[in-house]
Amino acid sequence: MEVNRVSVKPCNCGKPFLIFQVNQPVLKTILPLLKEAGFKESEHFTRAGILYVENSNFVVTGPFGGNKLQISCKVDHCQHYVDSFESWLRGLA
Repeated sequence: MEVNRVSVKPCNCGKPFLIFQVNQPVLKTILPLLKEAGFKESEHFTRAGILYVENSNFVVTGPFGGNKLQISCKVDHCQHYVDSFESWLRGLA
């Protein structure tokens, strides 16, 4: 999967916020892969057609069928974790 990273000005909390634009629609079939990678799903969002998964470092959200994922850090220095997640996304077919 191709990923284009867009940095967004952080909120007043100082934690990074990014948008990953991907070259294909985000489908529900990604959920088992994310869970296997250690993310927890919020099922009520899934039922509403929204991807909402999180781990201890950041939250990933976006509409199913869309091509943008919003990454919101939960910790101050999560750049390494976000970089790893981007590499993981790039490895998906």
